[in-house]
Amino acid sequence: MRVWSVLATVGDHLDEEARLRKLAGRLATYLQGYGDLLVRVNGWDPADLARFRADDLVDGYPGAFDALATPDELRRLAELLPQEWLDAAATGSPERCARRVLDQFDAGADSVVLHGATPAELAPVIDAYRAVRPADRFDGLPRNPGRTRAGDS
Repeated sequence: MRVWSVLATVGDHLDEEARLRKLAGRLATYLQGYGDLLVRVNGWDPADLARFRADDLVDGYPGAFDALATPDELRRLAELLPQEWLDAAATGSPERCARRVLDQFDAGADSVVLHGATPAELAPVIDAYRAVRPADRFDGLPRNPGRTRAGDS
């Protein structure tokens, strides 16, 4: 069995609106569709989800926040969402994001999917990761992350 971490990665090299859309907007959109599941699997407080859903902006919103929200609405969402929920993502400088990738491996992940940004947007994070990636940590792993190690079943 392989454990994959899906890590929202939103560096501060992106402009404010893009960061808000990819972090608060995307999380708010996910909460619209499967908030109960996200709260349960992450051990978050269901009362926070109830407060979020009851807010005038959220209640009855006509679509996906990450696609439709204005910058002011995105700022409001960021205020509504518990900081703990936003802290689950890799945010900040590219170097800080790269260290969060390493955190996922330290927590037991076999592979990390950088989620929520385009390859071009992730380029500074990838560059920073190359600088902190332990040289021998992944020795023996195949280049294709979907394959198992030799001898694994």
